[in-house]
Amino acid sequence: MQYYEAVGAMHRLELLRRIRSRALLTDSGLHPGQPRLLDYIRCHPGCTQKEAADELDVTPASAAASLKRLEKAGLVLRRPDEKDARRNCLFLTPQGEARMEENRRHFEELDREMFAGMTEEEVLSFRRACEKMFDNLADESCRRLTIWKLNQKIREQEERET
Repeated sequence: MQYYEAVGAMHRLELLRRIRSRALLTDSGLHPGQPRLLDYIRCHPGCTQKEAADELDVTPASAAASLKRLEKAGLVLRRPDEKDARRNCLFLTPQGEARMEENRRHFEELDREMFAGMTEEEVLSFRRACEKMFDNLADESCRRLTIWKLNQKIREQEERET
């Protein structure tokens, strides 16, 4: 079997998608990492900065810097917690919601472009193949981890190696 070539094709695809994704973000005025933060806040309205930083595996300082930029851009709002005045709760503004919707549409278009010429069955087969390969490699320590938590595992390994 030609595993090497298949894995190489997979890497090329992921790298090119990342290049195109970054270009979309730049065009929308967002920095890499900010859409993840906006999405977390959208899915967890009222979360704290610490909760978002912990889930997304970013330092508190990095989360603070991103949130400051997002607030300045009018995309995120901090409100004092009604139960604990020492905590701030995070919410998307209507402008933040609109930006997330705009980004979702741009990324759907990118995905449509990437899968152009493929039938629904081919896309489903591709997904099944990816899931099967993931299951073949995953052990219990990472089987149920989110993409963000898998990224964290990579960073932890890199830190141990340096």
